[in-house]
Amino acid sequence: MNFKTILCWCMIASLFMDDFIIMRFMLPIDLYVYYVFFIINILYFIFTKRTLNLLPKWFFLSISLLIGVTVFVSLSAGIFNFKVIKQIIGIVFTSVAYYTYLSIEEFNIKEVFRKYLIAAFLVSAYGIFEELLHLQGIHISSNIRQSSFGLYRVYSIMGEPYFLAVVLIPAFYFLWSALYKQGIISEFKTRLIFVFTIGTCYILTFSSAGFIGLALIIIFWLYNKKFFSITNWKILMLPILIIVFASLFSSVKNSWKEFNIKTTQTFKAFTAKKFSKKDVSDLNSSSFALYSNYIVAKASFDAKPLTGSGLGTHEANYLKRFEQFFDKSFLTKYGAFNASDANSLFIRLMSETGLLGLGMFFLFLFKNFLRRKGYQDSELKELTFINQGIFIWFIVRLVRTGNYFGNGFFLFFFLYYFSAKIVKEKLKEKKKAIKQI
Repeated sequence: MNFKTILCWCMIASLFMDDFIIMRFMLPIDLYVYYVFFIINILYFIFTKRTLNLLPKWFFLSISLLIGVTVFVSLSAGIFNFKVIKQIIGIVFTSVAYYTYLSIEEFNIKEVFRKYLIAAFLVSAYGIFEELLHLQGIHISSNIRQSSFGLYRVYSIMGEPYFLAVVLIPAFYFLWSALYKQGIISEFKTRLIFVFTIGTCYILTFSSAGFIGLALIIIFWLYNKKFFSITNWKILMLPILIIVFASLFSSVKNSWKEFNIKTTQTFKAFTAKKFSKKDVSDLNSSSFALYSNYIVAKASFDAKPLTGSGLGTHEANYLKRFEQFFDKSFLTKYGAFNASDANSLFIRLMSETGLLGLGMFFLFLFKNFLRRKGYQDSELKELTFINQGIFIWFIVRLVRTGNYFGNGFFLFFFLYYFSAKIVKEKLKEKKKAIKQI
């Protein structure tokens, strides 16, 4: 195994290393171990490719615009500080690291995704092993949280079950969709073992956001099978499937106390016409985090709807505006829970980047969404599954986490873009070739 191969595997491993921090709590930033991989990767790219083109032009111009606006509005408001600088550096550093990694891999999307699938399998297998030890009363880590089902929530090597669930979404969706498709993972038996292991670990995280992802995985699988097509007989089965899934959801909701509380209280908070202080005080911490961050972000958006307050400023907005909407005692009770990332990518973009950032993000998201393009082409089908799986991953992150660069954000970002680009170009070439015949 040569240096390049080791480096590439280290870059893939970084997706699962959110809990590997050097000198934790001793520095003003979280210094992740994988930052070392990133620096080595970037230097390797510069010396082997002999170029300083570290980002594609379209991305460089877009991110430069957001950074320029951030500097201007935060300086104008007097809130330009270390946290703003940290976000700017983090976004640039991680995007450069993952783009140069893909370049080192010659933009072989399938090969990169194959490595990710193998890493996801190993992390999931360890998670299941950890669960089996927990059930025997053997706890090899301090992360011990039981679910309502008598099982333990799986962390594997990661810091939170939620992070584990989300990072597994593209892998689980791909393996489920491509189970009978020989390609990235050639052996059917291997694909079966992979999907069972990753799927089991995914469910054992008992993450509410993970179950949102699971619902979307099922919906997209049905979409690919044309259950939503009015020209296909399968649509007649849709009402039955809806009843079955609704019954399953109701059963899970009723038997899983934590999930029931979270979904019920969150829905109530966002749909109630009037929400009193008493209602707020009854919220669980997760629902309060999402609701309070949304209320503060909306106020920030209303103040600067076009630009927001700038990257890295939501936490300052939260602390500044909190008492406008909530009793000070809530801050003592809950703390500034998830104020650093707004608990949601959508909420954070709304607060920090306004219509500019939201517009750019959703333009990117839907412009590069393949839907079923390439699904009928055996050569392109797997790239379509990769694209769809990452689309689901984006949706879950929009709902539940606002970190701009954690857990391989920009690796999935660029995989999403290039999978769409390759499929569209190949389909265009084939269409052109057919016309010439």
